[in-house]
Amino acid sequence: MGSWRSKPWLLWALLMVPAAATIAGIGTYTRVLGPEDPPRPGREDLVGRYEDGHGGAVTLKADGTAVLSGVEYVKDDGPGEVVMDRCEDRDANWSFNESRPRWSHVVSIGTACGGGMNWIQWDVIGSPSAPEIVYYVGGVGYAGDQRVFTRR
Repeated sequence: MGSWRSKPWLLWALLMVPAAATIAGIGTYTRVLGPEDPPRPGREDLVGRYEDGHGGAVTLKADGTAVLSGVEYVKDDGPGEVVMDRCEDRDANWSFNESRPRWSHVVSIGTACGGGMNWIQWDVIGSPSAPEIVYYVGGVGYAGDQRVFTRR
């Protein structure tokens, strides 16, 4: 039958399979190989007024300021108490956080709703021509509603 020394191609084959798998994995993760990501909205695509269909509206301005009107949030009134409130006509700041690869983009909105400065993470979905912003009323993981703000 012989030893592996009489079949050098076998040793090369055993070494090439893990190397090829590693290169394919890195290529897929970095999006060099595989399908191209769908176009995602960038910071300049997000400027505009968004409404959630529940009376809430957010206006994102190009200078990094924003206005929130009627946006619901959970007000902490003590242990075990969940009270809904609305952020009415509040000035805010916003920033755009783009991830690489483009799996999730986030808009951070800083507002004084509920007392103190709070930075709220909003998910960005959709396309550059029709961006949407998703907000979880009680925060991510909260059993309450999510609001999808659509640009008007």
